[in-house]
Amino acid sequence: MLCLMPASSSRSSSPIDTRTEKTSIARRKPDNGNETLSALMLPNYYFALPVKPRLAISERLNLAAKLTTIIPLRLGYYIARLVFFALRNRFNARFYLTCAGVRMAFMSLSARQLQHVSMTAKQTYEAWLQQKAKTDGDGDDADQERLVHDIQPLEPVDASILWVGNRRKANKFVLFFHGGGFISPPLAGHFEWCWNAYVQSGVEQGVEVAVAFLQYTLSPGARFPTQLRQAAAALGALLDAGVQPADIVIGGDSAGGNLTMQLLGHLLHPHEDARRIDLAEPLAAAFLVSPWLGCNTTSRSFRENENNDMLSKAIMEKLCTEYFGGAEGASHAAAGGNAWAAPLDGDQNWLQGVDNLVPNIYVTVGKREVLADHGVGLVQALRRLSALGNIRLEESEGEAHDFILLEGQANKAGDATKRMKDWFKSVVVAG
Repeated sequence: MLCLMPASSSRSSSPIDTRTEKTSIARRKPDNGNETLSALMLPNYYFALPVKPRLAISERLNLAAKLTTIIPLRLGYYIARLVFFALRNRFNARFYLTCAGVRMAFMSLSARQLQHVSMTAKQTYEAWLQQKAKTDGDGDDADQERLVHDIQPLEPVDASILWVGNRRKANKFVLFFHGGGFISPPLAGHFEWCWNAYVQSGVEQGVEVAVAFLQYTLSPGARFPTQLRQAAAALGALLDAGVQPADIVIGGDSAGGNLTMQLLGHLLHPHEDARRIDLAEPLAAAFLVSPWLGCNTTSRSFRENENNDMLSKAIMEKLCTEYFGGAEGASHAAAGGNAWAAPLDGDQNWLQGVDNLVPNIYVTVGKREVLADHGVGLVQALRRLSALGNIRLEESEGEAHDFILLEGQANKAGDATKRMKDWFKSVVVAG
């Protein structure tokens, strides 16, 4: 059971203990050791070699072969198809170009290969901070304090919190779980999104907000329930530091939305492998962007959007197989055998009581994404099972999967970011 420490009675100061790794950002450039693949995929993505995991010789040869054959062919095909779709429908062609790059990467590379050519979460965090300090922090002492390199280890579970914002002064907190199918590390766009939608929204409302960005272990290095164990440890760390549940918003995108529901499911039905947490009061709110909530790929949105999204039936089946440790594990989840990580595939009464944990939930999906029915299905289930009236669902025309992330990658606070900001400001004001 969790022992809650009393939070500060004053909302002007933060209860967070800052005795962790915290330094100013050195002016150093990220190691871009694979510019070829970076150029092939999409703008603003960071890549580096060497990074963990180290590939065997056979994996390296396979990757080299893909770089000269299947990757350029697939990329050209996906670009032609998705950009034509966007232009024909007057959607954002640049974002659908990015969708083509993501789809190519997930279809062509193994999880280990994808991680091998990608920067780690820590590297991307440091590179983003370095760039952000140059563009947004100059001349603004408060923003400089919000852009301090601050990593909090969660040693018992081999994870870390990468802080965005000034947690020494914050009185509202966002516990953020990044997407990437549990196989891809976070992108710079994730940190940009957190900065624009949460930290800066707080500034605009006169509230200091800090984002606890969880660096969790990726598959195949670790599978369920490792990430749930790490998410519970992160929430526990905030509570142990004296943060009140009512000052915490949790959420994430895609697989991060999945992890959000895993954590809520754990609070309702404690998993034996994760730290048990008994909240003294509800959390402030939760958000799920393009959430991935099951292994079933037969819904209408899969059929209608299969050819026009960054994700596909084949990709989602691959990710499920990877995350659940093989075809048998994925089949077990799809049959309702894992309500924490696949809550829509089994008895949805499992979700009964979510309204006692969080009074305000925001779910957003793109109408053109294969996972659209996951977000819609979750909202329908929650509305049926609870008296919670403050459930907001947004289905965005013209958007495929996770467009708020693509806005972050483009360093643009676009429509998806503005909608998130509007919702988050209402949460901050209500709190």
